[in-house]
Amino acid sequence: MNSRGGGAPEHAARHTGPVIAISVLSLKGGVGKTSVALGLAGAAAKRGLKVLVIDLDPQGNATSILQARHGRANAASVLAHPTAETLQGAVTKTAWSFKEGRVDVVGSDAELIRFDAWTGKRGFAPKLARAMKRLEGYDVAVIDCPPSLGALTREALAASRLAVVVTTPSYFGAQGAERAIDEINEIRTTVNPDLRFAGIIVNRMREKTDEHRYRKRELIAIHGPGAVLKPSVPERVALQQAESTGEPISSVKSAGARDVAKVFDKQMARLLKMARDADAAESD
Repeated sequence: MNSRGGGAPEHAARHTGPVIAISVLSLKGGVGKTSVALGLAGAAAKRGLKVLVIDLDPQGNATSILQARHGRANAASVLAHPTAETLQGAVTKTAWSFKEGRVDVVGSDAELIRFDAWTGKRGFAPKLARAMKRLEGYDVAVIDCPPSLGALTREALAASRLAVVVTTPSYFGAQGAERAIDEINEIRTTVNPDLRFAGIIVNRMREKTDEHRYRKRELIAIHGPGAVLKPSVPERVALQQAESTGEPISSVKSAGARDVAKVFDKQMARLLKMARDADAAESD
């Protein structure tokens, strides 16, 4: 078990073996994809795990929120020279502090956009997966994808064990989730047979709103009850407060922050169990 400080809490998830890479993706901006990615990363660190966030979104919001130190290399460097040594050199410390675990980051860069072109007319040779093959020192890698299905998202999926789709309870939510799931299945079939669709996280949910409840039921009807991860992430101002101050949601002292932190903890517990169960099934 990787931990430091006063030791991991009783509910800490014990992980051994290769890093569990989790892609967090969406098809449009404004759904809180990065908020969810960092919420999951923080929840894993609170469980005593060592977490690496890989920011593949050229906007770099995750890198900014984590207040990462500027390193000699970044995610664009890794894609340009996909080796374990380049990846290790791109890892930088963040301002997020946990007594249980830690969160490091491979930061974003505007140069990433030149790796996102995808025509579908030529074969896809994953670079990130090659660099991550010998990644050591981490239990979990959370990959924040761009809000599109370009080559960068494909890079993330090709390198991942699990894929999580983020949406909001809106008219376009079901359509976007369906296209994202199709892409996950395609990558699993063609490039990464170890990839698993982990589920849909409904973000910014207001349970008292009829429209939100209807859209959530719509997602369940289309994709099945097991495809929509529970609980949904409630809409709370505390999440925006955490992002604006560059701290994990677990550090914000409010009832709303505690609500959101509990949701991310439950979701991360489920994702870790999925990865363990998948590994166990494949080893039988």
